[in-house]
Amino acid sequence: MHLTERNIIMDRIVLEVDSALARAWRNSAPALKAEYERKIADILRELKEAEFDKLLDKAGKTAKKKGLTEAKLNQLLSEED
Repeated sequence: MHLTERNIIMDRIVLEVDSALARAWRNSAPALKAEYERKIADILRELKEAEFDKLLDKAGKTAKKKGLTEAKLNQLLSEED
């Protein structure tokens, strides 16, 4: 793990790829590797967000099936503890 300039803790992962991709990676310039690393991180972040969106959609459908309406939700949210 290491800390970036923006104080983000970074951790290392291992991705298995075919030998041609591995060779191309090893032969890439450091600046190009850094660019690819950012792109891969962005893709992984998007995948994680998509999974979270699926979870929220599923929760919404379950709540609707059980009779939760927007009006009921707003009422619950406005109630004080």
